[in-house]
Amino acid sequence: MADEAYRIVVRQAKVVNGNAVHYEVEYGSKVRPYFSGEPFFVEYDRDVGSVPEGLLVVPLLANLCPVAWVIGADVFVGKLDRAFHDSLETAKAAFASLYPRIKFRGSLTARELTEVPEAELPARPERTAAFFSGGVDSLGTFLRRRGENPYFITIWGGDIGFSQPDIWHEVKRYNEAFGRANGIESLFVKSSLRTFLNEELIAFNFGRFTHGWWPGVQHGIGMVGLCAPLAYSLGIGRLYVPSALPPKLAKAIPDGSNTLINNRLRWSGTKVQLEGEELTRQDKVALIADYVHATGQKLNVRVCWSNKSYGNCCRCEKCLRTIAALSAEGVDPRQAGFPVNEDTFRHLKEQLPKWLPGNELRVEYWDEIRNRSVANRERLREEAREFFDWFGRLDLQSYKKKRGWFHALVDLIPHPVFLFLKRTFI
Repeated sequence: MADEAYRIVVRQAKVVNGNAVHYEVEYGSKVRPYFSGEPFFVEYDRDVGSVPEGLLVVPLLANLCPVAWVIGADVFVGKLDRAFHDSLETAKAAFASLYPRIKFRGSLTARELTEVPEAELPARPERTAAFFSGGVDSLGTFLRRRGENPYFITIWGGDIGFSQPDIWHEVKRYNEAFGRANGIESLFVKSSLRTFLNEELIAFNFGRFTHGWWPGVQHGIGMVGLCAPLAYSLGIGRLYVPSALPPKLAKAIPDGSNTLINNRLRWSGTKVQLEGEELTRQDKVALIADYVHATGQKLNVRVCWSNKSYGNCCRCEKCLRTIAALSAEGVDPRQAGFPVNEDTFRHLKEQLPKWLPGNELRVEYWDEIRNRSVANRERLREEAREFFDWFGRLDLQSYKKKRGWFHALVDLIPHPVFLFLKRTFI
């Protein structure tokens, strides 16, 4: 029998007002500190009252189980969709291969594994859906898949927190308007997928290896799982997750939205697909540039998580990387939601050498931009030419090797000793 202190029991998944699911969970004493005490919930803008119990629990388990795995807790649930149960086991093995220094030990036990026969799935033509944030990856997915007329799914509670209602309002307004202009129906989901966790404690104990719980583990599987009740209710047969990693590094860089995980997730009636994983980020920017050139329309390419209000700050690495990427395609960044000025490229030249050392992923992104700027030399706008002349002389590959001695030394410290030092001195 499992140690009571390390048990997590899902007591109930209850539909409230037809469009929300509230969950009752019991945590053992050793497990409870990793959770905030706030209940897990998910709210939709569509009715989910007819969703079978085995699918109703998917949103919770997709966010709960990864935590249980790393802390060695055993999860118990009543009914669970068999296909999702099996894909969770596959995801667990994939995470273990991505993070070999973490032991993924916890187990999942369902009293009954259920299946929804194909004949009992909602009778409607199969639809597709795609996560849509308005960023480079999601716009790339839209441009490649718009012929399928997929639903757009945007989530409040992930990258945009409940403490940012003004930003959420603007994101929702813009995404809905953009979808409507392109004949696409938008779906909006609200969930406590992050606030029900004690993310600070999880990061303290495991962040050394995952580089943040949300980006390193939760954001892929967690957001996908939220969509199971919607997929059943609306007949969504394929859910697209916009890829983010460069093809060269897709299996080498640990990330919560990895091809080894997302492409194996599924439940009755729905398969998940990481979309555009063969494309570089610059390939996706080129798709956006073609759209801007062809239509003459302005876009709001929303990439910034540093800004305290809606819009791009044009000062952080991600904003400036996107500005440079658009410029390498001959696009005026102002046409895509980046209010650049005469200081923008000067600031970029000052900051870029500080952002690159030891960061293989960033070096790869910037190398893609440089290669495209060389190929598109004749299309470059005058205001960007001086920067690209300087950028072309930068020895990018040398930055992969510039890793500080301190970080190299820290990597050699055994994890129990590392945690002791953190508790004692930080």
